[in-house]
Amino acid sequence: MTLTGVGIFGYATGVLMGPFAPVLGDRLPELTCLQVAFTGARFTEVFGSFTPEQQVAIAQLLIPGDVVFAWGYGFLLTGLLGLLTLRLPASWQRAGRVLMWTPLLASALDCLEDLSLHALAVAPAGSDPGALPLLAGIAATLKYFNLSVLAPAYGIAGSIRGVTHDRSAGALVIYLLVVANAVAFVARPLQQIPACF
Repeated sequence: MTLTGVGIFGYATGVLMGPFAPVLGDRLPELTCLQVAFTGARFTEVFGSFTPEQQVAIAQLLIPGDVVFAWGYGFLLTGLLGLLTLRLPASWQRAGRVLMWTPLLASALDCLEDLSLHALAVAPAGSDPGALPLLAGIAATLKYFNLSVLAPAYGIAGSIRGVTHDRSAGALVIYLLVVANAVAFVARPLQQIPACF
């Protein structure tokens, strides 16, 4: 599962998103502000700050780019948490068999968010956004909760517990990968979301 995630991740970033990310340049992190806009007025304000060329690139980044990307990180992190769970005591494995799936739940929520944002991005100017900004905002919030709170908390706590239970070379590599990814997936929303408000 982990290797599948790496492959999907590489394909999404290198092939599907590669041609469009440079169009946005240093404004790429601002896409987070679209995810947590919550209202049509706020979405229009943020989306309207991009050039027409950048707006087209955003739509292309969302579908198919970010939809595929979402499953890349989902499989990667779920695989790593599964490998971590196998190295923990039985009492931890019971919780781990549930918590290891939080990244894939985040992937599904990310796709719902992407579909909503894409519909908004390609809608004619001045059209009623309906509940799409709110739906995207709720999906993004739940995605970040699973991806940047639940999964990292389990990954870091499990790795700390794992060091006292299994110190084999393979296990230590898994702990290191889990913690490195946990820190990365906590850092991104902490850096980008506050700047949107």
